[in-house]
Amino acid sequence: MDIRPASASASVFAPAFLLRLRPKRRFFQGAWLGLTAVLVSVTLLYCVLFWKLWFVDTPRYVCSGQDCPRGMGWLAVLIPLLGTAAGLLWAGIKNAPLVRRSPFAQALAITLALVALWPGWSAYTWMRGPQMDLFGWQSPVPPAAQPIGVWTSERGGVLVRARPDGLIAYNGEGRKGWRLPASEQTPVCALSRTTPSDIGLVAYQDGGRCGTRIEAVDLAEGRSLWDRELKPSRAHMVVAAAGTTAVVAEEGALVGLDLRGGEERWRVPVPAECEVQAVDGAGDRALYVEQCSGETTTARISAVDARTGAGAWQTPLPTASRLREVRVLSARPLAVHVTETAARGTDAVLLFGDDGRPRGVVLASSRTEDLLTEPSPVVAGDLLVTPVKNGKKNGVSAYSLTDGRRVWHAGFGDAHVRALARTRASEVAVVTSDHPWTHLTRLGLDRGNQREEPTILRDLPLGKRFAFFPGPPGSYAFVNLDRSDTLPPTFDVNPVFGW
Repeated sequence: MDIRPASASASVFAPAFLLRLRPKRRFFQGAWLGLTAVLVSVTLLYCVLFWKLWFVDTPRYVCSGQDCPRGMGWLAVLIPLLGTAAGLLWAGIKNAPLVRRSPFAQALAITLALVALWPGWSAYTWMRGPQMDLFGWQSPVPPAAQPIGVWTSERGGVLVRARPDGLIAYNGEGRKGWRLPASEQTPVCALSRTTPSDIGLVAYQDGGRCGTRIEAVDLAEGRSLWDRELKPSRAHMVVAAAGTTAVVAEEGALVGLDLRGGEERWRVPVPAECEVQAVDGAGDRALYVEQCSGETTTARISAVDARTGAGAWQTPLPTASRLREVRVLSARPLAVHVTETAARGTDAVLLFGDDGRPRGVVLASSRTEDLLTEPSPVVAGDLLVTPVKNGKKNGVSAYSLTDGRRVWHAGFGDAHVRALARTRASEVAVVTSDHPWTHLTRLGLDRGNQREEPTILRDLPLGKRFAFFPGPPGSYAFVNLDRSDTLPPTFDVNPVFGW
């Protein structure tokens, strides 16, 4: 048994009685060498990652506080700590015989250093949090034109972007599919809000009147099912799809057409003193809002059977002046955003039951917060999820469509809410921008709580207006809605697994 004292440098970091035996001495020297190699390896990795964050990911101005890339603070703390620990260990082991004379120990240390890169990298991905980056995109479509809107297929995998010069479909991989062009004399002016059975309705304008021609389009195949010339009304929303019926606002009448064949099913006369402002529908119910003039200006919402045109109910709207804007946010449950021209007129979301009875009101401006019309709110079940503003603070609130009460609120501080989308059955996603970062946050529909740490969206070519939709698991498809010949019309983002 070898009871010679261990070297002074080795005994600094290990109790002397543990180094008296040669096998134990070799073991502890090897362990010390391996730990040193691991710390050196991870420290060097974090130095490289810190350099990348500082010189590649950092904005052009010097970062400070929340402007710095996420994870940089962790690295700034860990690099000196791990580096100091590695230096102290190496100082105590560098003269040990095992380090200087054993090729096996040296090879083992190098192996451990390489293996340690993986847990070190995994820890870094946790520090920086989830991130997504551009995966695929489409080239801009010249000339620049203001997009009318976007459809998504019920079966998924197809996006249809509409502009005045026509419709262009993109498949699940972001590649161009079919195209349905429009002439310069009769550009596209409106789309149906919904596309039941993957059939959408397109309205064309002629001479400045929207709705001179209506066309039904099969989203899956990109072909026209039928088209029909009409006498256009002055409605803001001229077409809607309700179940198997196309509902069209025509001058002096509301017309129901077979959604797939185009044959006229019914016609409901509109009084001469009234104008249809908006149409919509869902399932077996078609809805339309009228503005009537006479001794007093009145507005009302009516419902008819989408299959037969038979009247179901009619309810007056609480307005005293002419309507400036009418937006049907949801047909079932029924929610209508009404704005009057009068300075102190109605500006609220009106809620109705299936029988037409008022259920509640969500005021556009209250003591608590102001509802924002841009970006557009989304309807998720019995909730209206809308961007709001409270003073200088931005957020998202959910209101019940059954009684108008606020169910929950999620604050985003100074971050600007850019877009909302229903992504899963139990959540809604919100895209926010807080210069220079853009985040995607998933909120639970039950309480508005964050499902996970916000995802950083890296350098995406986003315009001022856009929509986004869930794609394959973990990915999203974005559609730009700006008038631009430089921005891609659509692109996909995927989770970042590299650096």
